[in-house]
Amino acid sequence: MVRRTGGDDPSASLPIWLRCWAEAPEAVEPFLKAVGDSPATVRWDFNAWPEAPEVGLGAGGTRGAFVTLCVRAHDLDLVEPAADHTVFVHVKQVEAERAPWLAAQVGLR
Repeated sequence: MVRRTGGDDPSASLPIWLRCWAEAPEAVEPFLKAVGDSPATVRWDFNAWPEAPEVGLGAGGTRGAFVTLCVRAHDLDLVEPAADHTVFVHVKQVEAERAPWLAAQVGLR
């Protein structure tokens, strides 16, 4: 833990890491408030992806089943700043068609 004293710039303590397991998406709000206007990433891991019969895939396993939200960035390394946010859907390479299928389920690409 890093403790800052009066007048110090809290951004000097960045990056901030928040690790939780099985938290609801709303649990991320305090973290995002803490980072302010700085870029940040949040990752959600899943036990499996759902079946995707339209693209010939059964349920996916835990490996390669996660989503990363990049807040105010267009890349995972937070190098390319943005005014909006980017969501990356991570899947196994042999199941690459699962990513666009998942995005399409919520009306995205």
